[in-house]
Amino acid sequence: MVAPATFTARIDAEAWLAAERRQVEEPETWVSPKTRLEMARRAVEADRLPTFREYAESWIESRRNSRGEHLRPTTRDKYLSLLRVHIYPTFGDVPLDQVTRAAVRSWHEQLDATDSTKAHVYTTLRTILNTAVTDDELLDKNPAYLRGAGVRSSHRHVKPASLEELAVMVEAMPERRRLLLLLATWCALRSGELRELRRADVVIGRDEAGEPFGWVHVRRGVVRTSTAEAASGTRTVVHVGPPKTDAGIRTVSIPGFMLPAVREHLLQHASPGEDGLLFSSERDPTAHLSEATLNGRAAVLDSDGNVRNAGFGWREARRRAGRQDLDLHDLRHTGASMAGEEGASMAELMYRLGHSTPSMAMRYQHSRLDRDRDLGRRLSARAERAGTGD
Repeated sequence: MVAPATFTARIDAEAWLAAERRQVEEPETWVSPKTRLEMARRAVEADRLPTFREYAESWIESRRNSRGEHLRPTTRDKYLSLLRVHIYPTFGDVPLDQVTRAAVRSWHEQLDATDSTKAHVYTTLRTILNTAVTDDELLDKNPAYLRGAGVRSSHRHVKPASLEELAVMVEAMPERRRLLLLLATWCALRSGELRELRRADVVIGRDEAGEPFGWVHVRRGVVRTSTAEAASGTRTVVHVGPPKTDAGIRTVSIPGFMLPAVREHLLQHASPGEDGLLFSSERDPTAHLSEATLNGRAAVLDSDGNVRNAGFGWREARRRAGRQDLDLHDLRHTGASMAGEEGASMAELMYRLGHSTPSMAMRYQHSRLDRDRDLGRRLSARAERAGTGD
């Protein structure tokens, strides 16, 4: 019989052995010391609270958006990335009830990230712990309480691209991608919305007065995410789904000056069939254009300003225009800025951008298409006055 520990005094060892012998005399109830030790360990384990990592993983799985749906893959990946990079190294293996306010303060002071990321990371930590307090009643109070830590700095202010800069960027893009920049700007579409557009989403025709018109129906978007299975390789998973909110589902007028470019693109570059992608992978016409291919890379210049390594795609296009500060997403705001200057109301801008609430979208449902088409005419006139209608 082996004791669970080493005794320092002989009398203690003999007392333990005598007690065990008495228990052995009752075989129906006797449990070996090793088994009793394991049972005690399990009892302690059952009483302990989950670690922060365990709780956070279950929090993500049970999290719902405003429509009661599971988190979108991109949102889920963003949470996991923040947790793994910034929170788990400090709190991952710590039981919830051992996360203290002092530990949170020390962790926050040592965070190596931008102010915006620090605010986002702290808000994530606080939100998860708040659920442990209010919903699951695992904690009495939230230890993540740092005044002002969740306040993000103001959004970056980027000067909208001028029509001249836009013309340079469009010209610098591969021919099969030029329409994408035009739609991003003049129709205020997001990257994921653009890369999921199909032939059936574009309508071109003439009205009863013989005036040409064009519409683009935004119904879906595409995102690429990594999965646990793909983490060890280079494969990513493509997700196609509706926009985040009902407001993202919209029909946007295409300015008239763009219609020839749209027709040309449909003839020369869009994938075949009604379901064909407008902007596909060059290798596979049925596969979505990836953000990496769309972004490309900027040219590398030598000390004399000569091109050493050629660039391509969006990053090269913005370099040629001298606008390396622009993200592709900023073209949406360039278009919105020009629409605002042409007299678009706030409601019209929110609708065109897909930012309006469902109730506001319903409020303007009957008149918005006619008004959006009128806005498209004004934008087209603006472009033609600047000589960008070719």
